[in-house]
Amino acid sequence: MTSELTMSVSVYHRRKDGALKLYDRKTTDLILDAAARGEASVSFTKLLRRRVVDLQTMKQRKWWSNEEEDIVIEISWSPESLQAAEAFSGMLPTRTKILEMAILRITEEKLLSKVLDLKRVPLRSIRPNPYLGRGHGPFDSFVSSLENDRSAKELYDAALQLASDPTDSAVGLLQTMDLYIIFHGTNHNLMDNILKNGLLPNFRGLGRMEDWFGLDYRMSLHYTRSRNQMPRECHSGCKLLVFMVLRPDFPSYAYTATSCVSGNQLPLAELTLL
Repeated sequence: MTSELTMSVSVYHRRKDGALKLYDRKTTDLILDAAARGEASVSFTKLLRRRVVDLQTMKQRKWWSNEEEDIVIEISWSPESLQAAEAFSGMLPTRTKILEMAILRITEEKLLSKVLDLKRVPLRSIRPNPYLGRGHGPFDSFVSSLENDRSAKELYDAALQLASDPTDSAVGLLQTMDLYIIFHGTNHNLMDNILKNGLLPNFRGLGRMEDWFGLDYRMSLHYTRSRNQMPRECHSGCKLLVFMVLRPDFPSYAYTATSCVSGNQLPLAELTLL
């Protein structure tokens, strides 16, 4: 393992009280080296206090009991760490974990707010999708779509770049790889269910075979409603969903996009205009 990678990746275990405790550098290197080699676990004989780290379930357990603690890998998202993270991502399972962390970082309120600034969305509040993470159906399907895409390596690089440095060029790079952060308007009372379950095909209306999105937030405002009431001149209080969509189609209507593949859509957040 290179010293650059060691500086970019830290490993913690979650104690019973919920606090994260950082492994010492020797133990961290043992865990990361084993992960890079694709090993299923780190033998307890190599670790202090005779503990076993399962690299498939990301759990630490004591060899003499069934007591388990979560393992957390943290990436330093500075631009300088991208090359090191890339070096660490040679093994597909590890690359998937880093990709998952990149997507989750993009949905953090502070970073997503910078992206929305670039898209000229006015003053708003943001509620990141509280359901995102491994085990969340739309999240798992979306990560799988990225991993199995014909440009998986380039999509991975673009996602890491945006997670590291949310600039106009990073958003542009994402779009050159046909991955867009766009908007969806609907009834306000449906939004939490969409955050949880995604846009379900059986709810597509008027015989349409695809879901519709706005490249510009103002286009999606035409479809958002509270208590079945369309917004008036003042858009304060209007809600929209923010999606990341892979390889959408672009119909002839201006500033719109469509997608008929649910696995290519990920609801990132709900935003409310102030």
